[in-house]
Amino acid sequence: MNQDIAGISSNLDTTVKAQQFDKVVEAIIAGKYSWACVLMLRFAGYNPLHYIPYRTYNRLLKENSQTNRTKQQQSENLKMLKHANDSRPAYLEVVGKQKTEIRGVSLDQKLG
Repeated sequence: MNQDIAGISSNLDTTVKAQQFDKVVEAIIAGKYSWACVLMLRFAGYNPLHYIPYRTYNRLLKENSQTNRTKQQQSENLKMLKHANDSRPAYLEVVGKQKTEIRGVSLDQKLG
């Protein structure tokens, strides 16, 4: 009952890596089913343009590249905050107020 379809048998040997599968699952959880389909086609070795209209594919790429950029920006900001917090001292030492006296000499005393 198995049919040998040209082009499919060569792609059956490819496996989806765990990280790639996680991206597909994230897209599904976010409700981005079209993007999940694009990712699955890509990771399986297919060209999504053979199955999805060009305009739809470009729209999906644009939408999800912006999403990825904002996620990267947020992760970079978190890294910078963590680094800034790590560089601060672990404690603050309160230094007592020192009494300073300023003695002034009048101009007449210096000149005269």
